[in-house]
Parts: sequence; C-alpha cells; structure tokens
Amino acid sequence: MIDIELFSEPVFLLNEKFEYISSNQSFSRYFTSPALQDDIFRFTADNSNGKIQEFLLFKKDEHEYIFHIYRIENGSSILCIIFESLLIEPVIHSLSSTQVMKDEFFNMLSVLHDDFVIIDKYGVIISALPNFESLYGLSLEDAIGKTIFEMEERKIFNPSVAIRVFKSGQAETMLQRTGAGKYLMCTAIPIKDKDGNIERIVSYTRDITKYETLKEEYENLEENLRLYSEEIERLRKDNDQIPSVIGKSPSIRNIIATISKISKFDATVLFLGESGVGKTMFAKKMHSTSSRKDGPFIEINCGAIPENLLESELFGYEKGAFSGASKQGKPGLIELANGGTLFLDEIGDLPQHMQVKLLKCIQEKKIMRIGGASVKDVDFRLITATNQDLEHLVQNGDFREDLFYRLNVITIKIPGLKDRKEDIFSLANHFVTTIGDKYGIKRTLSNTVIDYFMEYDWPGNIRELENLIERLVLTSDDYMITEEQLPSQIKANIFHTSSKERSLKDIIEDLERRIITESYKRHGTSTGVAAELNISQPSASNKIKKYVKK
Repeated sequence: MIDIELFSEPVFLLNEKFEYISSNQSFSRYFTSPALQDDIFRFTADNSNGKIQEFLLFKKDEHEYIFHIYRIENGSSILCIIFESLLIEPVIHSLSSTQVMKDEFFNMLSVLHDDFVIIDKYGVIISALPNFESLYGLSLEDAIGKTIFEMEERKIFNPSVAIRVFKSGQAETMLQRTGAGKYLMCTAIPIKDKDGNIERIVSYTRDITKYETLKEEYENLEENLRLYSEEIERLRKDNDQIPSVIGKSPSIRNIIATISKISKFDATVLFLGESGVGKTMFAKKMHSTSSRKDGPFIEINCGAIPENLLESELFGYEKGAFSGASKQGKPGLIELANGGTLFLDEIGDLPQHMQVKLLKCIQEKKIMRIGGASVKDVDFRLITATNQDLEHLVQNGDFREDLFYRLNVITIKIPGLKDRKEDIFSLANHFVTTIGDKYGIKRTLSNTVIDYFMEYDWPGNIRELENLIERLVLTSDDYMITEEQLPSQIKANIFHTSSKERSLKDIIEDLERRIITESYKRHGTSTGVAAELNISQPSASNKIKKYVKK
C-alpha cells in the first residue's frame, strides 16, 4: 500500500470502482472527503505521445480543480494527485474574454478602414477583414494562404504596397488599383523583430471613390502625415546630421559618420569619385554641419570657367585693371568665401599657373586682386573635389605635388551607384516624389522598373538616375511608370553588365534565381513551381529556400 502522506500536494485514493478510500493531510487541509456522485467528473485526454491519460474534475465551493489519475500497479487502488492549483473557470473566462476582445478589435478595424490585411514574413496573407472580396474581387477564403507576389501578378494588388515594404524595410503609402476595378489609398507598415527583420506586414486601405464624403478626414490625415514627416526628419537630423543624404548602404553610412566627425574642424577635405556621385552635395552638407554653417558656401567649378577668366573670377580685380573691367572693381569668389567654406570642384582641371597662386592663397590665407596693391586676409575652410586621379596627374607633371599634399589632408571616396545598389530604391522613389512635386505630377514606379534599375550599372551615377526619372515622369501618360517606358539602353545593357567578367557558373546561377523567383511570384508554393518547371517538389522547395526565402 502506497504511503500517500509522502506527497506534499493534495492526494486522495480511490478503489477500482472509483469509490473514495482515503486522502492525505494536505488534501484534508483544503478539501472535505468528496461525494463522488456529485463532486467528481471523470474525463480522458491524449498527450503528445498519443497515450490516453485520465483526469478527475473535482468541485469545491463552486470552483473546479483537476486531479491526475495514476493506477497502482496491483490494480487495487487509484491514486489521484492534484494536476495544478489553477482554477478552471478563470482560465475559461480569460479565453472567452480574449475572443470577445479579438472580435471587438476587428469590428473597430472594419469601421476605421475599408480593408485590413496581415501578411507574414514570407509574403503570405494570413488574415484580412470579411469585406476583402468587395474591394479586390477575390473571396477571403481564396486570398488566405496566397502570396502578395501572386496577387500582384494576377493584378489583384496593382501594384502591391507590401512588396514595396519588403524592399524598403519601412512604411509605404501608395495608390493601388484592385482586381475589382477600385482605386485604393494603401498604407503598409512593417513589424520587425529585435534584429530588425520583418516578421509581419500590416496593410490598410481607404477607397478613394468616397473622397468627397471623406475630404475633411483626409485633410486631417494629411496634417498628421505632415507632422509625422517633420518628426521623422528631426530624428534623422539628430541621428545623421545630414538630412538630405538619401541612402542606407554601409559605404554611405560610413561617409556620413566621417563627415559628422570632421565637419567641426577646419581641416582641408578632398572628395574623390566618378562624375555624378554627389560630391557637391556632400561638400554642402559638410558645410551645413560645421561651425561655419552661418557663413557663405562658395562653389567654383574649375573646369567650367574659361582659363582667361579664371584668375579674375577667383581673385577679383580693381577698377581699370584691364580692358572691359567694371569701373567699381569686383571681389573674387575666394574673397566672398571669407568666414565660410570655399568649395573647388573639378580641382584637377585647374591650370598650372593658377595652381601656384592657389597654393600661396591656401598657405597664407591672403589674396590680392588683379591690378590691386594691397593684400586682403581671407578666412575660409577649403573643400575640393575631382573625378580624376590626382596622383597620376602629379606623376605626369600636370598637377603640382606640393598643392596635392595641401589638398590631400582628409580624403573621402564617394562610391559609384553600381557599388551601392541597395540605395537605388530609396533614391528612385525620392526623385519620383521631388520631381513630381516640382511639376505637379503624381507618378509611381512599378516593381519591375525597380528591378531593371537594380540590374543597371549607372555610368552617370545619381545624376543619370535623376535625369532618367525626370524624363519618365514628364513623358508618362499613366500614374504607374512601367518597364515599357524605359529607354532601350537600360534594357539592352542589363545582360551585358551582369555577365561581364563573370564565370559561366555565376551566370547560370543568376538565370536560375530569376526563373525560380518569377515562378514563385506566380504560384506562391513549391508545388506550383515544381509543376511549372517540371522538377521535383523537394528540389523546388530547396531552390525557393536558396533564392527566395534566404
């Protein structure tokens, strides 16, 4: 016979007919002997291993407790040990309350938004409001479990704002045309884990066909968005101190960090980089975050001023200094930079005779106007930039070595756009917005256009991207700019640039990645991909994990 007093928790014994025999002291402290007919209800449950377990539901003072049944090996008695000291009723009540809250939450969402969709990290729709079909022309049952890539391919989402969020990693708002022919203003917001990876995307919409009746509400929304944008801008200024730099690639973030460190010092800075990478913009931002930000920023393009006028433009002249000179004389650009920043762009194009005068000016911080007799003190911070190899120019005798070392105190290399393609998406959308605002035109780029942009090498860098988008915005007749409107050199150059200096293995792998990705966008399942490409389902699943869900 088992000694039930060895148990610290409440325990009682039954015989094989489930009649009460005895209980331990712990049980007696909390309960009276049960009247089995009235107090106890017997039930069974399967555990995780598939084995059946027996329980007793024991009532006391209108509360319910669970006891776990253990049959003694000799079969003469049954040991009942309290399963947990948790009340059943509060748990059931809690679950019931949770369901009520969930129902109330979705009822409120249906009042606030025409649609509300939740998407998982793989792009699969996992929840939506019941009126999904009225907006998109597809039943809710058919939508759940489908991917947003398939929905965009089928023009049910046209385009998909959630795909934009997957690419940008931040909230997006755009106009969307649905499969039911409705125009919706859609907003999608990413929900991220502690590592910054997207776990869910929440999307909500407003049917803008109701615009007139919702005009006042939208005006309030626009005001809130304006305040939100201002707050984001303030936070960005606090974080980067360079608010208008578009890009989040590691190279750009390193440049921003470097500029933040050195902007408060007056050390000479040399920006290097291809034409169109934004050297002037970075020079202006270095000035705007320096102690000289309240002073002038004087920019001189050394390659744009004719050589015979360069000296007078840089150093100025006194009245009557030469034929055609102003009677009042004219201060030079270096003199105008006093108290601020002097930016000499394309410094590699500076003629040699002007290199001597510039070196003297930099060393002494003094200038003399042409035709003048007095020396003027000038106080400026010098920033220069070039797309040329100054060291090579020095070796060829085209650039003074002593001037080179004067300029090359702190050198910052700005990478070309092909070396920071993760910034193309943000830059493209920025230019679409700013150029659209400039001309009063609303346009957006299709996801396929973005894909083309990501493949192109952009020899003209940011300047080429901006000029192309301006052309597309002005010549497009539709709200959405599609790949059909791209110039031929963008399309024709993609395969050439992607295959240059690459092995056959890399080219084949890239082609396989494109095929698997496009197939998965259409079908959303490994089974669909396998059927379309005539491969096994396990092989399709492995390739999807490799190329799509990596």
